[in-house]
Amino acid sequence: MADEKSIPPAGSTAYQRGPHDDSVTPVDLKVKIKEQRLIIDWRDGGRTEFALGELRRVCPCASCRTEREQEKPNPLKILKSDPTGVHVVSAKLVGNYAIQFDWSDGHNTGIFDFRFLRALRATT
Repeated sequence: MADEKSIPPAGSTAYQRGPHDDSVTPVDLKVKIKEQRLIIDWRDGGRTEFALGELRRVCPCASCRTEREQEKPNPLKILKSDPTGVHVVSAKLVGNYAIQFDWSDGHNTGIFDFRFLRALRATT
């Protein structure tokens, strides 16, 4: 489908380097562009779903983290990267450990490590 991109699972040999943790090893990733959703099926049988806008609000890149940290002292400050109305236009794997999104406003420096994504859902 044009509005759904299935990203092949990362190679199993790459995940076997160092300590192996099935809970953070995806077997299937789907970026549903039309619905703006990310669905991850994990090797341990778990499934995680995110609204992509939710991920933009927690973007782990240095610029976004700095803006969020500066936001706390002044809750009325409008962030330059306010994700309202911003959407994902494409996605790609980064090595065998993360996914990176291209956003409609040109932002693309956030690399969402699979461990981060699994931990994020556990805390929300």
